[in-house]
Amino acid sequence: MSWKRTVTFSFLLILTAVLAITFYYQAEDSLQFTGWRGAVLTAMFFYLGFILLRTFTILFLSFFEYVFERNKPLPSFHPLVTILIPSHNEETVIHNAVKSVQRINYPNIEIIVIDDGSFDHTSEIAKEFERKGHLRVIYKENAGKASALNRGISEALGEYVLCMDADSLLNEDVLLNAMSYFENDSEVAAVAGRVQVGNDHNLLLQFQKLEYITGLNLFKRAQSLLDSVTIIPGPIGVFRKSVLLSLDGYNADTYAEDAELTLRLLTSGYKVKYSSNLIAITEGPDEIGQLLNQRYRWYRGMVQAIMKNSKWLNPFRTNTRNFCIMLYMVVETIMIPTVNFSFALFSIQFALSHGAASVLGTYFIGLTLLDLALTLFSMVTEKKIEKFFLLSLINRLTYGFSLEIIRFFSIFDELFGIPMRWGDLKRKGLEVAK
Repeated sequence: MSWKRTVTFSFLLILTAVLAITFYYQAEDSLQFTGWRGAVLTAMFFYLGFILLRTFTILFLSFFEYVFERNKPLPSFHPLVTILIPSHNEETVIHNAVKSVQRINYPNIEIIVIDDGSFDHTSEIAKEFERKGHLRVIYKENAGKASALNRGISEALGEYVLCMDADSLLNEDVLLNAMSYFENDSEVAAVAGRVQVGNDHNLLLQFQKLEYITGLNLFKRAQSLLDSVTIIPGPIGVFRKSVLLSLDGYNADTYAEDAELTLRLLTSGYKVKYSSNLIAITEGPDEIGQLLNQRYRWYRGMVQAIMKNSKWLNPFRTNTRNFCIMLYMVVETIMIPTVNFSFALFSIQFALSHGAASVLGTYFIGLTLLDLALTLFSMVTEKKIEKFFLLSLINRLTYGFSLEIIRFFSIFDELFGIPMRWGDLKRKGLEVAK
């Protein structure tokens, strides 16, 4: 490990210690308030301590997984892998997706495009590749992404399947890196990849890039050290086909079929890993309305996935691992977003009525410093993300707070059974090398 990484990691440890001491002394300021307001302020600082511990744990686990991953050798075996590209009205992006798959550096690939009832030119574009012998096209009536993937899995000839989105572009070494996880461990059922936002022409997309780097991908790296990645993202995931068939594949009864399948893999006793070397570049929504619709569906789908597997939340069941996985999902998916939203509303009301900006300022400054710690660590493990450091200063009270609102209402709506429709995301397409 280079001296830069050593210094950076040491700085993170020092920052964590300084934050812990600062929060302790600043918490004393809340004691001047009594009654329910004082109780809430005290709870806020205890919660800040919890987030501090959570952040330190994520950094610790991520660091060691980062070291282990860097030393992982490439595989010596190359079994047939079937790449599945489910598509519904993807005429704008399907050509580039197929071209990126054709560039993958791996000797044993089958490519299947599953056209899920498209009424645009998706099928015609895919069939042009089929006529050249580059892939196989399956056409089926529209029944959703889960149904399309299951159809592809059932017809795949490979021992392994790579599931991707039609708007994703994959890196050339994606399969070589994935197979290294399966080669010597039969308990590994799947490997999740690293998703990057490929378009960045406005501030909204820049925030999404920051979110993927310091949130989604960093958390997966930490979970991978424990063999328990909780969500295999739709744009990039590699699976043992035999395991998928044994579990009847994807279920179509949630809005987050990837999260639901991952939980079933984990609670069935399998390992799920993450590799930052499996890269999928995806198209992020560049309009706020489409982003909020997308995230609402994600968050609500994750709540549905938890509820489907809620039997493992019984602490008296014999499977301690499953209980811990589900408890973690409840904390991350339901508790933390609810607490964040509730404390934010309380802070606004309290500041307006009491003018106690110094007390509340410490709370939000503490959260922002923890965000900066995650960003700093990601600057070591990722490449060329220094420009996002300043965004992390304002993320908590801008983009991040907007997502907290969506998370809260998605939880509320699901628990109270508020109807929703799927909604479509308009694709504009990413550039791909010729």
